[in-house]
Amino acid sequence: MKVFVSSLIRGFEDFRSAAVRAAQTLRHQVLRAEDFGASPDTPQRVCLAGVRDADIVVLILGARYGEPQGESGLSATHEEYREARDRGAVLVFIQEGVDREPGQVAFLTEAQEWSRGQFTARFTTVDDLRDSVISALHDFEILRRTGEVDDQALLARAHEHIPDGRGTSSAALCVVLVGAPEQQVLRPAQLEAQELAEAIQREALFGGIRVFDRKEGSEIEVQGDQLVVSQDSASVLVNQRGDVRIVQAAQRDRDNRDFLPTLVEEDVRESIERALLFGDWLLNKIDPMSRLAWVAPVATIAHAGYTGWMTRKERISRNNSVTMGMGGKEAVTVYLSPVVRPRLSLRPESSAIADDLMVLLRREIKP
Repeated sequence: MKVFVSSLIRGFEDFRSAAVRAAQTLRHQVLRAEDFGASPDTPQRVCLAGVRDADIVVLILGARYGEPQGESGLSATHEEYREARDRGAVLVFIQEGVDREPGQVAFLTEAQEWSRGQFTARFTTVDDLRDSVISALHDFEILRRTGEVDDQALLARAHEHIPDGRGTSSAALCVVLVGAPEQQVLRPAQLEAQELAEAIQREALFGGIRVFDRKEGSEIEVQGDQLVVSQDSASVLVNQRGDVRIVQAAQRDRDNRDFLPTLVEEDVRESIERALLFGDWLLNKIDPMSRLAWVAPVATIAHAGYTGWMTRKERISRNNSVTMGMGGKEAVTVYLSPVVRPRLSLRPESSAIADDLMVLLRREIKP
């Protein structure tokens, strides 16, 4: 693999050398700022290009934050972290027993919230760091070799769970989370266990991230290799591979006078984020060891051809008028590019993912 070492340089030379030795012990190629030759571009742009070229970034955080860079106002290390984060390939190593600058405290909080401890280790000495980097790179390499992701196969699995909207009278929002590498996450006995069904039912109705209407009852049913907990206009599905589907009504009844078949942009976005957060809770419930390291979020609005699309502000100003589009198209399905995201980023990045999926839906639906 190509391993990029990211940290402050001045005062951290010994620790950087330890990380380099660790990567080279495992026969990986090391990329670091010290080795980049002369270039017409700025040093930081060259480093960010190195981050993009790397398979994994080893991020080492100590006491000092570093000097802010240009327009971003972030340190060079912070910029490198942000560049690597969306690709999911960051191992975070935190020096203990030091007094951190305020900027470094905020940076560390951001990095830990994203990683939630999965790829985080702490060190005190140079030897501690070297050993931790060797262990983390070894584990990551095993995961990488066993977890090759086929985007098209994941999308095909997601489409298996998407309702087509036929036979329904209102639009439905469906969010599917398909995990990789593909494997059995739940045994048949675990899938049928009353404890799992009741936990889903309880969380969907009364948890911190509700996707069901508390005023309605719900039903539990095992259909083949999948468990479905459902209401009239909402449902939660999970199967033995750990695929998760959350269906919610795409339209909310904001007042009794409004009968327009309209999708409200902000409502759609909030419902997508709620589904992502509920899906994250359910994945952690059935796969606490994160064997599913990657996840593909897919969003569909079924029965979308008979609705308009407005913002909340437009809905008020247009005084019960709406432009219809799509010519009766039954369903619109969208996904991200690249298709997969690190599962660990699902919760901290749920807002950004919801924004992107909502925008992609709007492009397809809004006239």
